[in-house]
Amino acid sequence: MSVMTTDLTEFSDYGNSRTYTFDGHSALKPNLVIQKRRVPSQGQQVAEDIITVLTGTVDSEGMMLPQRVSLEVKVRRPINGQSTDVDSVLAVFRDIIASDEFTNSVVTQEYLS
Repeated sequence: MSVMTTDLTEFSDYGNSRTYTFDGHSALKPNLVIQKRRVPSQGQQVAEDIITVLTGTVDSEGMMLPQRVSLEVKVRRPINGQSTDVDSVLAVFRDIIASDEFTNSVVTQEYLS
């Protein structure tokens, strides 16, 4: 498994939600990673993790836009499910996001080929 190369700096911690900044973050152009989790307390519940990466963006004239570029991943799994099933889903997801098809889909809004 590879090591994450993006340096994150913890910005805030609210128990089951943490916000991190990454390189180039400023008040005018935020670069944030937000991690949220739902920790189950009973055997039939589902664990959930959400990771959102967002950044500020500018228009063609360099003016800051109020909207942000963001990407969000939500992972849900029964706490008594098999870890091999989680590994299998992670492998397919990693394959998709590492592909040129995914990049094209993000840029053009076309479906994966």
